[in-house]
Amino acid sequence: MKASAGDVFCVYSRQLEEYVACQITKVKEKNQGLLLLLDWHGKEPLTPEQLPALRPMVMDYFFWQGHYNYVHVPLDVPGNYRFAGNIPPLVEDDSKSWGGWGITGAMASQLWWNSLPEEKRRVFKTAAESREEVTVAGVPVKRCLSRLYDTQVPIRRAEELRALPCLMELNCTQWYPDLVDYLREDPFLVDLRLENHGQTKLDFRGTTLRKLIIDLTGVEDLWLGERTGSLLLLNREPDRCRVHAPGEGEGLSVDFKGAVFSRPELPALSSVSCTGVEELDLRVLREWYPDLRSLRLWGKPGVLRNFGELKRFHDLETFTTVDLFGFTGADIPLPEELPRLTWFWMSSLPEDAAKTAKKLYKKREGLDLWITKARKPEWLAENLTNPFRHWDGMEGVPASSAKRAANLYKALRGTLVKLAAEPPADAMDRAREAVIAFVRPFNRMRFIETEEREDIYTALCTVLDDLPQGALDREALLDAFEEIRDF
Repeated sequence: MKASAGDVFCVYSRQLEEYVACQITKVKEKNQGLLLLLDWHGKEPLTPEQLPALRPMVMDYFFWQGHYNYVHVPLDVPGNYRFAGNIPPLVEDDSKSWGGWGITGAMASQLWWNSLPEEKRRVFKTAAESREEVTVAGVPVKRCLSRLYDTQVPIRRAEELRALPCLMELNCTQWYPDLVDYLREDPFLVDLRLENHGQTKLDFRGTTLRKLIIDLTGVEDLWLGERTGSLLLLNREPDRCRVHAPGEGEGLSVDFKGAVFSRPELPALSSVSCTGVEELDLRVLREWYPDLRSLRLWGKPGVLRNFGELKRFHDLETFTTVDLFGFTGADIPLPEELPRLTWFWMSSLPEDAAKTAKKLYKKREGLDLWITKARKPEWLAENLTNPFRHWDGMEGVPASSAKRAANLYKALRGTLVKLAAEPPADAMDRAREAVIAFVRPFNRMRFIETEEREDIYTALCTVLDDLPQGALDREALLDAFEEIRDF
């Protein structure tokens, strides 16, 4: 259904185990409306009798300054939202913010903030408004600093961070013996990245961490905090760690890199994300994590095996793929087979699968549907090994440049592979000419910045890495790259 001005909706929050509410206060052009979070939550859905007492939620957690949570959203109502009734809009103002219908996280954060001791909240707010500097580990920093890297501020102990009452995110490249004690005392440090820690056991119970980014190599046991909802793994290889999480992973999201691993200790895992997928079997994934509500996958590009198993994820609400293939239109589940699906995004997928998905789901109410970059078989044959494939359709990159980059890569690979198999007499001179011919056209592309420069360098390294060892002088060719580029 499409929302109208004044419509009130409620949605169930698994985190709160309660319903929360919102209102569309204004309908604008291009299927857009303004969504307002309401100051209400309850064990049962809203009833018409409760509507007159509703008020906007005033947000003041962390750096919010008593404003409304008020954003532009599509008027298409997600399937998990319940219509409660219509009352005059509670706010007439406009908004400069854009977002989605996901209101449960903001409500949970505000209610958690309200539960903290008033004195702690006052200290945070006072520091947030301060522009004074304090010295931490000999480095002057703003007292209101919210993110810190120990590579920039060389702390020796976590207790040095007490001078920063607003610190919310900490990035550590080493272990600090008092780190966990500090986390248990400071409720505001909610995001932690931990590398090179050298620990075999890590226990974050009693902390308020909501996100943990960590390399589990060498770790045997990891206990997550009661509020931790996101675990991002930096290691690309399977580890031996046992992750202890409340509810065996219920409500937890795990982000993998390169491949999804089995974590038998988390059978109730709610969400899986993975970047750099080369191959993934959905049948195996369902055996590991049968209760997934969210599945997001980005290919290298890659292949999804047994795609038809997707229909067996009966609780699935969110599904996203990018640059993944190996399936056809016949594998796309019927809408009735995924009754809870409210988000269905697929980009860069087989052409027939894209056509089928659009046909089946275009009239599904309550679904955010986005199917784009349908790929023909010819594209797959040319691009599965093309390191510039993501330039195709990338904002700011002309289509002609994306095609030119792919052709330059193809020519470089063909030439260097051929030269590596020939006598070395003049192979290096010709190889250097090939590298120069590869780089020069990129010098004329005005859109190239840091990310694109890394793509070009990585493409060259990929070719060199695939050559027989010692066939060509790798360092000399990389030097040629540096000499000729001006981007």
